[in-house]
Amino acid sequence: MQLKSCDNDGIQRLAIRPYPRELEELITLKDGREVLLRPIKAEDEQSHFEFNDSLSKEDRYKRFFGEVGQLSHEQMAKMTQIDFDREMAFIASYRDENEKFHTLGVVRAITDAENQETEFAVVIRGDIQGQGLGKLLMLKMINYCKQRNTHMMTGLTLPQNAGMINLSRKLGFKVKFDIEEGWVDMRLDLQSYQLPLEK
Repeated sequence: MQLKSCDNDGIQRLAIRPYPRELEELITLKDGREVLLRPIKAEDEQSHFEFNDSLSKEDRYKRFFGEVGQLSHEQMAKMTQIDFDREMAFIASYRDENEKFHTLGVVRAITDAENQETEFAVVIRGDIQGQGLGKLLMLKMINYCKQRNTHMMTGLTLPQNAGMINLSRKLGFKVKFDIEEGWVDMRLDLQSYQLPLEK
């Protein structure tokens, strides 16, 4: 066996990428509440169950494009135990006065093997909407994917999801309505991306 020094930080040589703690970020919502934006962990399974249960029927329909019941342990494990090399999920985690953590929102992106295109989805708890959390989560994911040199970010939503459509337009996505398929296609060129000025 022959050993030699590594030219980088060594993360690329690992079969399973470790939890990227450096991506944790503390932000403040419009109501003054401090929230931690961070990558999802396996330990978040229970709070993610609670988050899913807190979503309204309408919010679930917009997120999953159909009726979704209680998720199984296996389904939730796939959502919380992710391969950070091919997938990323940022959650907004809030600690209440009893020191208990609650998930308020999540943005997820899954990237192809060539790192050409990543598909995103985002959902925010109904009682938190209007606090700017959706925009903050989207910007965090956009910046993360841009830094990884991913070329394109894409997403699908329903025509009645006006909030997501308006947000994507403000962030610079090209929005196209597909009448035949019944959805809205959102696309963002990450490598030429610059945050549009507020209007």
